[in-house]
Amino acid sequence: MNVTKESEYATFSSNPDILRTAAQESERFAKDEMQFQLGHLPTEQPHPYTERFGTLVKENPSDGVGVLLKVDADIPSVARRIFVSPEYAALVTAFDEVINSDKRVCFSGCGSTGRLSMMLEEMWRQYWEDKAGVVPGDAARQKDVPDPILRKANQAVSIMTGGDRALIRAVENFEDYIGCGARQIADLDLADGDVLVAISEGGETSSVIGTAQEALRRGCEVFFVFNNPSLLLTESVERSRQVIEDPRVTVLDLFTGSMALTGSTRMQATTMEMLIVGTALEESFLRYEGMPSGSSLRLSQANCFAALINNMGERKNLEVMGALARREASIYEQGGRVTYFASRFLLDIFSDTTERSPTFMIPPFRPADDSTAPVSWIFAKDPTRPSGQAWFDMLRRAPRGIDWIARDYEEMDAPAALIDNLPSLGNDEIARYSIGYEPDPSRTEVDPYMNLTILVGDIVGKSVSADTGFLRIGPVSDETSGSSGNDEYFITLNLEDSPIMLWHHLAVKLVMNTISTASMGIMGRVRGNWMVQLDPTNKKLIDRGSRIISHLCHIDYSTACYELFRSILAREKYRAEGGYSTTSPVVDALDRLERTKPPD
Repeated sequence: MNVTKESEYATFSSNPDILRTAAQESERFAKDEMQFQLGHLPTEQPHPYTERFGTLVKENPSDGVGVLLKVDADIPSVARRIFVSPEYAALVTAFDEVINSDKRVCFSGCGSTGRLSMMLEEMWRQYWEDKAGVVPGDAARQKDVPDPILRKANQAVSIMTGGDRALIRAVENFEDYIGCGARQIADLDLADGDVLVAISEGGETSSVIGTAQEALRRGCEVFFVFNNPSLLLTESVERSRQVIEDPRVTVLDLFTGSMALTGSTRMQATTMEMLIVGTALEESFLRYEGMPSGSSLRLSQANCFAALINNMGERKNLEVMGALARREASIYEQGGRVTYFASRFLLDIFSDTTERSPTFMIPPFRPADDSTAPVSWIFAKDPTRPSGQAWFDMLRRAPRGIDWIARDYEEMDAPAALIDNLPSLGNDEIARYSIGYEPDPSRTEVDPYMNLTILVGDIVGKSVSADTGFLRIGPVSDETSGSSGNDEYFITLNLEDSPIMLWHHLAVKLVMNTISTASMGIMGRVRGNWMVQLDPTNKKLIDRGSRIISHLCHIDYSTACYELFRSILAREKYRAEGGYSTTSPVVDALDRLERTKPPD
């Protein structure tokens, strides 16, 4: 494939047909998609703490990391307010009732909250499997589970918009359709008395709202968890209002402010949701065991999170994270690849690495049988198991793919383009991704490369090969202290005990989010605190891309939207003729406007 040249791209974006269509599409978007124009929501606005992040992280990566963590430090005060609310108490009670019955609990989300939902299901399963003394996934392997304790593991399910394949690669457009979420609830056959915890970063994701509406129709108890002010959502987003104002829905508004990177809800929003919903799970399990819970536990959780952020912000940890971010950025800039190895926390690692592709416009994970697509910069593998077992053990169940046919998409009012080109989202597609110990020469065929084994807490492990380094997250013992090579990184954290290893999960999330964001910032894929290298694959991202162009080029929204559609359409035409572009349409528009800007 050819890589886009500036002169060629300029020709495409100035094509009269493209100019005409861009004007039509931008006018239609401004008129017909008002419900997806979300710049008024705090999660879509820039944070004042990080307005210089893009510059700062290049100058001193550890200082850039510190600025990101400063935003996380605002979470505990909001968590304390949530923990004393009747809505939080109701969530704990709902989990209690599931434990003491044969009902089910379902966690649903999209994108980063979809991956969180899968992790919450895994936490639920882990607790009961640990209690029964069995290996990961044993409950799901058995057709009829005789052990009443182990049987409880199967009472939890989760929904990721687009199915489990979206764990490894984003599914375009699905979040725009309420029908997609409703159909996934129907596929699980949730019933009267089951519990749904619908998690939306901003409170406006259509597919997640669809899961809530369908669950209500089926008589489920529904919780709606999000991170924007309820009043603002009900006043401006009709689909959100319908759920928030429904008296059958218990609303948990976790608003903490803007994200460290504008619109990057994989960061503080999802962290807050993991802390709150994870704590409710933990509290319910402690109550089941007759252990102390209630207000003292809840206050302790908020204080523990504050201590974790302070611990991460110690200078030695900032320097380690900054050094690893610089190392990764250097490898990517030279065309190399990074591979993370993990077993116990592989799902957590996947959640971060998958999100880097749509967030920063880098190549997504590549199937093992595809030798033509670009090799992903970053990948994650289990060095201890073959891929089939790794998938099962990571999820503690079989993957849940989607095998909908054209008629299914028609019933959910999907666009004709989707119906005519059905996506491959089934388990056969998931199995194409080799995440086990099978050799993958593409990961090391380019020099430099880095293989990094990630160990969390008191886990002790050895390198899977001579060229594998370590990232250790947790207490430093005599065995783990010191450095024996260039790729040995130690982030020293005190991790509290938890029946679902909540603090280990939070630590991994915070560390991985911070390092990945910093590495992309070092590479210039962030301007100020705006993610300019985003891929506008859905309506919310088209809106965000338009706002980025408007903000950075000081032009009005409608003009910015027009310029974005020029770039999107030019890219489509270029790809149709065999070209391959390496930058986001947002950056293409920014660069074009910079070149054509009249002199001062």
